Amino acid sequence: MPTRTDYPMRVRLYRGRSVHAARELTISGGVETACDYVIDMMADNHWLDDDAGVTCGGCLKAMKKEN
Repeated sequence: MPTRTDYPMRVRLYRGRSVHAARELTISGGVETACDYVIDMMADNHWLDDDAGVTCGGCLKAMKKEN
């Protein structure tokens, strides 16, 4: 059940327009978004402040569904 605190990080993916909610995966050390996208840490992603607004429809839907 994703919430804002479950996905505290904000990222705009390389060549993307949407801002995603993301979290670190403790086992693999990777990062995934609320819309189930696993982020390539080697890509030139744009990491934003944690209070940046989420604009990805999939992330918003996943976070809203659980609240």
